[in-house]
Amino acid sequence: MKRYTFLLLAAILFVGACSKDDKLPTDPIIGLGGDTWAPTSIDTFIYQNFVKPYNIEVKYKWDPYELNFNRDMVPPDESVVLPVLNSVIEIWRKPYETVAGPNFLHRFALLKFAMIGSAEYQSDGTIILGNAEGGSRINLMIVNDFAYNKEDQVVRLLHTVHHEFAHILHQTIMYPEEWRGISTQWYTGTWFNTSIEDAQAQGMVTDYAKAAEEEDFVETVSFLLIEGQERFDQLKEDNPDVADIFTLKENIVVDYYKESLGIDFRKLQEEVKKGKELILAMGSDNSN
Repeated sequence: MKRYTFLLLAAILFVGACSKDDKLPTDPIIGLGGDTWAPTSIDTFIYQNFVKPYNIEVKYKWDPYELNFNRDMVPPDESVVLPVLNSVIEIWRKPYETVAGPNFLHRFALLKFAMIGSAEYQSDGTIILGNAEGGSRINLMIVNDFAYNKEDQVVRLLHTVHHEFAHILHQTIMYPEEWRGISTQWYTGTWFNTSIEDAQAQGMVTDYAKAAEEEDFVETVSFLLIEGQERFDQLKEDNPDVADIFTLKENIVVDYYKESLGIDFRKLQEEVKKGKELILAMGSDNSN
């Protein structure tokens, strides 16, 4: 009986707290129409270099509703937005435009880059550096660590971009069947328990290439483009027992770009290298 008395009292208090005279708030809620800002030079740059030519949205304003609610992440610092985007243009967009022509990037539905300041940490101890969602959006993470004069960060960021774009490519036009079965015995959901040295001794360019067949493919593409041919050839020298595996994978990638995409992969490598050198030179000039 005491329970019912308490509930009745709570109901009376609740009704008493509400009045027909109380007015609902009229200010828009942030994220639901209440977030407005005056366009800046960043927005002009994005429009001229991404929206106008390719209808690609670049989201750098913080929107937690687009991220995992059960992960702690931080917004991007606006000071890194232009350096990151300049690098994406020089090391990803321009190489494809130069080698494949201006219409190539219109063939694939890349609609958005979203920028996140930090990584997304997983319960197994791994971190997500970026991902492609629905074959149309690339999330770029840890951008707050980026600077032109940090080669490791330039390589990491653009490795992620080429990795995720390669996913978009093979989700549109599948890579050759002959890729399947080359390294099947090494794929594992616990790839993070393998060191990168051991993974390379098994014929993988990185430890993450062990995660799945398609991850092996896009990691190989990205490694060849960002780390470069010399570094790839060094892998074969350092791991002679699997040099033939690396060569086979390299040939499949080159043939896939030529036969399926109409792209000379060797020329694409050259253009990516030029873009990377340009960005790193900007860092040597003490640019951020």
